[in-house]
Formats: sequence, C-alpha cells, structure tokens
Amino acid sequence: MKKRFAVLLLAILICACQPTPDSPVVVGKDQTGMIEQAKETIPSEQRALTIRERLGAPERLTYAYHNGFLSINVDAEVIVPEGELPVVRVFPENFNQETVTGFWNALIGDVPMYTVVQEETKEEILEKINQLMQILEGDPENYGYRDRADVEQRIAALQERYRTAPDADSGIRSDGTLQRQAKVDEKGRELWSRTSLYTKSTETGYEFRVANNSSNEASVRVPVYDELGNEAGYTITEVVRNASLTFIKGRELQASCFVWDQKLNADDPLPKKADANLTIAPQQAISAASRLLADAGVSDKYAARHIFLIKNSDGTVFAYRVVCDRIAKGVPVLMTGNLHEGEIDLNEENTEWSARWEYEKLWIDVNDGGVYCVQFGSPLAIVDTITEESNLLPFDKIREIMEKMFPILYESETKDYYGSGIDELHEKRIDRVELGLWRIREQNSIERGLLVPVWVFYANTRDWQLPDFDMDTINETYRAVLIINAIDGSIIDPAKGY
Repeated sequence: MKKRFAVLLLAILICACQPTPDSPVVVGKDQTGMIEQAKETIPSEQRALTIRERLGAPERLTYAYHNGFLSINVDAEVIVPEGELPVVRVFPENFNQETVTGFWNALIGDVPMYTVVQEETKEEILEKINQLMQILEGDPENYGYRDRADVEQRIAALQERYRTAPDADSGIRSDGTLQRQAKVDEKGRELWSRTSLYTKSTETGYEFRVANNSSNEASVRVPVYDELGNEAGYTITEVVRNASLTFIKGRELQASCFVWDQKLNADDPLPKKADANLTIAPQQAISAASRLLADAGVSDKYAARHIFLIKNSDGTVFAYRVVCDRIAKGVPVLMTGNLHEGEIDLNEENTEWSARWEYEKLWIDVNDGGVYCVQFGSPLAIVDTITEESNLLPFDKIREIMEKMFPILYESETKDYYGSGIDELHEKRIDRVELGLWRIREQNSIERGLLVPVWVFYANTRDWQLPDFDMDTINETYRAVLIINAIDGSIIDPAKGY
C-alpha cells in the first residue's frame, strides 16, 4: 500500500509541474484562485438551463482502458443535483446535547443505561495482582523484575489502590447527559478536556458512547506510571478532530459493524446470498434508517442515500449498512466510502506529533430486528457561505481529465517497488459518477475547511493473484477511485484532505 501511494504521489507531483496552462492533471492547491473562479458570473443565457444542460453532462458515461494487468471500465449513471452548487466554509464540530438527546431518545428510550467507569477498576487491579502472584511462583528475573522483593512491593501497592478503586459497574443510571472529562498529570495539571458519555446495559447488551473533540491544540505527551508510581513511559494524545457517537445493540454484533463491500440499489430485491439471515429488502432497511434520522431530529441535515451488504468474517451476509449523506444547501456531501477518512499529518517527518481531521460519516446498520449499530463521526459545522452558486467546468473537460488521470493513478498498481510487473490483476468497474460536495481542508489546518463541488467516480475494485484466479483470493471493495474538483479540474487526494 505504501508503495502504491508513493508512486501515486510521484505521478501527481510530476503532473503538477506541467507548464501547459490547459493541462488538467494538476493537484491544484491554489484555493484562493479556485474560490475566485467559483465566483465568476454565470452567463445569463445559461441561468435558464438545468445544471445538467449547462454542463453538458450525459445521463450515462462509458469508457474503457485496458493495459496488461490493469482494467478500467466505466458504464455509469451520471447523477447531477437539481439546484446550484455552493462553496461553503466548515469547521469540525462537537456533538451538542440536543443531538445526543435526539439519538438517545430514538435508540435507547426507557432502557436502563448505566455510566461505565473510565478509571482503573477493582476488577482490573485484581487481574494485575493475580498476574504478579503467578510471577512470584517462578523466577521474577525472567519477567524483567529485580527480585522477589520488587514484585512483592508492587503487589502491596496494587492492594492499596484496590481498596479505594471503583467497581466496574458504577451503579449510576444515565439519562444521556454529556459529562466533562479531563486528563491530568501527576501534579494535577489538566492536559486536556472534552465532553463525553459512556453507558451500557448489561441486561440488553446496549452500548451508547459519545466522545467529543479534546481541547488540546498540540499533541500532548501523557506519562504512564508503573505500580510503584514510577514513570514507565508515555502515550501521545494527538490533535484529532473526529468527535464520535456510537450505538451498539448487542455486544456480539460489534465486530461486524465494519465488514461491508457490496453496494445495492434501493429497489433491489432481497439478495439470494442474504436470504438465509435476512427477510427485509434494501428499501425497508433504508426506510428504517430514515425513520431514525427523523426521530433523532436530524433529517433536515442528513439523508439515507446508499445501501450495502454487511458480512461476517466468514463471508456470511446478515445485515445492511445504510450510508447517509450530509445535505448542505440542498446538495449532498458525497460519501467517502471506506477511504482512510482524511488522516492528515501536519508534520510528516514526525507522525508522533501528527494531527487528523477525519471525514464526516453517518452509518446505520439494519437487520431484521431493526437498527442495531450506528456510527456517527466528525460532524461539520457550516459557518459561512462563500458563494451560493459556483461556476463549474463543462463535463467535456471533466471527461478529458478522467481519461488522463486513470492511467496515471493506477498503472502503478501493476508494478512492484522496482518498477517491474507483478502477477496481479486490478479491475475497476465504475458504475456511478456523481456531482456533489466534498470537504477539503485548508492547508496545514484541521480547524478550517471548505465544501466544494466535485465529480466523484465510484467503482467496484477487484484485485486477485495470478495464475490461479481463485475466487477466494479476490479482494473487492466499493470506493471513490477519482475525485475531480468541478471548479478548477484539480485532483483531490482524500488521504490528504485537499
């Protein structure tokens, strides 16, 4: 993976240096110029046209590229919104109490939920004591301790902590109110704070968590201490903007919240390979997700627009994932799929002190029993509208950029580190091309960003080893394989966030 991104970055940088003014193969990070271009007046004779007519966008797009082990096929519906596309300024947002309460009431209702203790509990300390007691039965030096006295001293210290430690079950019933959480050092100085909520129901298996953004504006080194209070290392609290709200109905389902790849259409029938575990059709799952959005009071901001099958690790299909898009100024902020969610290193030479602003997501997982898992992350705050209507490139220009970029971006997949061919087939089947909004960030910032018009090319991608063509070795995913800024034609790198 690192090899592919290294070659990809090199290819983009080479193309960015092309002097030809009309060359579309540019990274195009001049956001000031891009905004000015977006604000250019749309000719009056074009205002009476629909966006599709104005841009000359077709109903479907077809294209094929084949070169050795790389195969790219486009047979895609071209989706264009009805209204004008704005440019909007956004900041990373926390979950406020109103939003938390809306989801709490819609998902939890009257189920008794109890606050989970987030400090070391009696149960955890007792486990450490038992481990040290086992070490005493052998030779402590074999485990990195000085002698038996060293281990006995640590056990005594843990026994003293055990006396005042809380039980795992706090016994405190929660009503969904956010609580302030702070991290302090050994001198009691506050390192960072945030509002959060962590609740469980042992009776039903429900779990409801909220973790808002921490207050630190720089990475914080947090010391870690051993049983005797000696500093034994440290952890790093990074600058991360990824507030999260999570609901899980049944602990046994938690691991399954992330395995998804096959995209469906809302009007598809129940898939054959799913009928052993599901009886509801895709549209019923979308309806369940839409009801949750309405019940939680966020249906004016989010829409259930995409649906996937969820599989266990053994390939068994048992549920649907409904992916919701943010709606800004009547235009969808297009789904990121399973991309790497915009992890951003502000200091690429020292990732220990990196900063990240992940893409917003709202995933709702549904099975025959209804909604059982919600993952809501990195909400956005819309703070300013730069332009209500953007001057966009004609679709012919977008197609020209697509045809130039696909080989540049993906030929590297067929080469190894030394540039030699590898026996691996790479297939990309683009079935959806959509014009919408995408969040980009201002360079060297995780606090300011823009929603800008883009064309996103979504594909089923399949990679498999030769010469066996064993179906079990195929790695298939559905994701955005090309993102073109609809204003200036620059290529957006989702891993960098711009």
